[in-house]
Amino acid sequence: MTTLDELLADETYCVRRTVGALARVLSGAATESTPTQTKFLAEHLGAPRHELTVHRLHLSPATVLAAGLVLADLVDQHAPAIGPDADDDPPRWADHRVGDVEYSTPADVTLAFTTTNPFGTGPLAISAMIDPSYSCPTLTVMTPPGQHDLARGAITELRRRIDARNPLRGRILRTRYRGGLGFVVVDDLHAERSDVMVPERVWTEIDLAIGAVTSRHETLAAAGLSTSRGVMLAGPPGVGKTAVVRAVATEMAGDFTVILADPVAMAHGISDVYAQADDFGPTVVVLDDIDLYIRRRGDGDDMGLGALLSALDGASKRDRVLTIATTNDPNALDAAATRAARFDSILELGPPSDVAAAAILAGVLAHLPAADVDVSRVVAALPADRSGADITEAVRRAILVDGAALTTETMLSVIGTHDYAAALPIGTYL
Repeated sequence: MTTLDELLADETYCVRRTVGALARVLSGAATESTPTQTKFLAEHLGAPRHELTVHRLHLSPATVLAAGLVLADLVDQHAPAIGPDADDDPPRWADHRVGDVEYSTPADVTLAFTTTNPFGTGPLAISAMIDPSYSCPTLTVMTPPGQHDLARGAITELRRRIDARNPLRGRILRTRYRGGLGFVVVDDLHAERSDVMVPERVWTEIDLAIGAVTSRHETLAAAGLSTSRGVMLAGPPGVGKTAVVRAVATEMAGDFTVILADPVAMAHGISDVYAQADDFGPTVVVLDDIDLYIRRRGDGDDMGLGALLSALDGASKRDRVLTIATTNDPNALDAAATRAARFDSILELGPPSDVAAAAILAGVLAHLPAADVDVSRVVAALPADRSGADITEAVRRAILVDGAALTTETMLSVIGTHDYAAALPIGTYL
């Protein structure tokens, strides 16, 4: 028989807790006596909760995991008494995974420091309500009546530790919505400029944008100018927009946190995405295929357009935020979204030149030492509107025919029979 826990396994913690509470009420178990946070605090801080000095630290999706890690460190180092959370539920830990590393951290718990207090002299308690699905995750510091300096000092020290402990900073992250904004670390995104065949003018403009948030940001700030910048890459599918983004993300990760905004984030929570720069520091925000979600005024969800405009305006007021957007059709976007100070430059990418096409083909064939292909003949046979993705697909189809020892004749045959227009991908996602 399926248990209630199994039925609710995929729900957020808030849903599971609500249904569990309802089940206890209906079964009569809710009348049972259970320990409460009030009794716990009175025992360890010497006063009931309503008499304590209380200071709160509100967390963001960028800092929830770091806050949990800081609390886990405090538990390991100082062995505080552990009690129920603010809703009188038993202490609960949450599991997290960042790349290959798994963490278990306090999520809903109260920690009472009495014997040893890492934040000063006297007893102190920290109540955590920091499940990632909460709309307002919070750490609440409580001290005996009147101990404001101790509470304020603890809040300051918690902020410092959270900032230093954040395992998401400097990583490439993909947004995720499950009751609220969250992040998943992307470890398999890697590209180099040498792998991307686009006109040199594209890299020139990209480097100007990067300079605004790196080498030139202090000069811009001194002149009272925004240190944030937006670049839009426009062009049909397969011309290298996503490849450029991958190369930039690879270069900037480490010194910058790179956020890849998924469709849900772009449609419903774009302002929340940009707000994370307050905690991540220097940030790159990638808005891929933006024309699928943000269109001209009156042609779609104007709320989504308004949210994007507000977010971009907010980004220009933040320090060192680089926005890179891609679109198949810049004309589908509202003019207000593409004006200067929101997107400072729009770069049109077209089909690769013959030289670029030859480089793309040669680069793919370099991984096939048994291939015997006349690159110039194959490039000459390609249609004028071919893309880099088309070239790669031609090699792939030739491999399916000939195996690793593919020939010029096989490539020419594939090119002559393949319908490129029908094969173009509708959307390419990072």
